[in-house]
Amino acid sequence: MSPTTSTDSSRVLCPETQSPQTARPEVTTVMVKTPRVAAISLDYVLYIEPAKNGPLSRRQGLSPIKWEKIVPSPRPSPMEADIVSFTWPQFQTEAILHLANQREALQAFLFKNLDEGNLLWLAYIKDHHDYGLAVQIHGATDFLNFSNAAYNAFTRGNFRALDFQ
Repeated sequence: MSPTTSTDSSRVLCPETQSPQTARPEVTTVMVKTPRVAAISLDYVLYIEPAKNGPLSRRQGLSPIKWEKIVPSPRPSPMEADIVSFTWPQFQTEAILHLANQREALQAFLFKNLDEGNLLWLAYIKDHHDYGLAVQIHGATDFLNFSNAAYNAFTRGNFRALDFQ
């Protein structure tokens, strides 16, 4: 058989190498895991330079210091969600929005440090063999492993963002 030359490019298409164009089967969605909405406890510890992050500082009027430790007060309410339905970036965004709770300065600070890669995320599942001690989440694969473990344990996952610089 003679090759057919495309006028749009220099590629040569030979009929012998082309797969037949048959009707494709309809795509169906298979739900692997039943959705489980659970309370996800979130917490944070921030270390800020008050001179650079005045709106977050709680030391107005006190003697200046280089670093100030910021923790939530009162403790944040749990975030109700199906943890396995999130991608890692989606979870980070939702966690920050939940923790900031409409405090614009905190939200801006957290998103800025997220974009700059300055956040340290730790995951914890009470009495779990792999996550019984805080384990750092480095990216999507770590989050996927943690979210599956949390789903299977069906307990509270506790992420903490630490050491912002």
